[in-house]
Amino acid sequence: MLGRNGDVVLVLRGRDCLPLLEPLWLELFDHHHSIGDAGIRTIERGQSWPRRRQLYEDLFDDPDTFVVLAMRDTTAVGYAMCHLRRGADDTWDTGDLIGEVETLVVAPTERASSLGTALMDAAERQFAQLGAHDVMAAVMEGNDRAMEFYRRRGMTPTVTFVMRVRETRDEAASDT
Repeated sequence: MLGRNGDVVLVLRGRDCLPLLEPLWLELFDHHHSIGDAGIRTIERGQSWPRRRQLYEDLFDDPDTFVVLAMRDTTAVGYAMCHLRRGADDTWDTGDLIGEVETLVVAPTERASSLGTALMDAAERQFAQLGAHDVMAAVMEGNDRAMEFYRRRGMTPTVTFVMRVRETRDEAASDT
């Protein structure tokens, strides 16, 4: 056990917990839709988890990938999917290992309970045990609450990704 947040227990898990993450990921997917799509075409909800699960499977090819899982009884109510980036950053003054929180998600019913803080605290302790004292995470454009959460933790925006999504065949055909 990594810690507690009220009656929620935080545990360190690996690949075996992936089935527990699907409902939480889909809630995050829905949350991302509720804050906006940045003007870019999105995929259907049913396509999202298989793609995210594949990303997680690929991350678990590295033995230093881990999940901090928040459990209330037998129900997962939050998680932090974490892995290491090896090699110092080419711009920022970092150590040779950077801990990356690939995904941080808290069930909507838990969002005012400080569970996100507990998950990040546990993730950062685990990163430190692995030798990573620098931490990074991505925030979806428009997710102001998440950005404020990370700022309160002393994190600052460093890079903004921009994206162009290719036209669909139907859109391209209508242009001719």
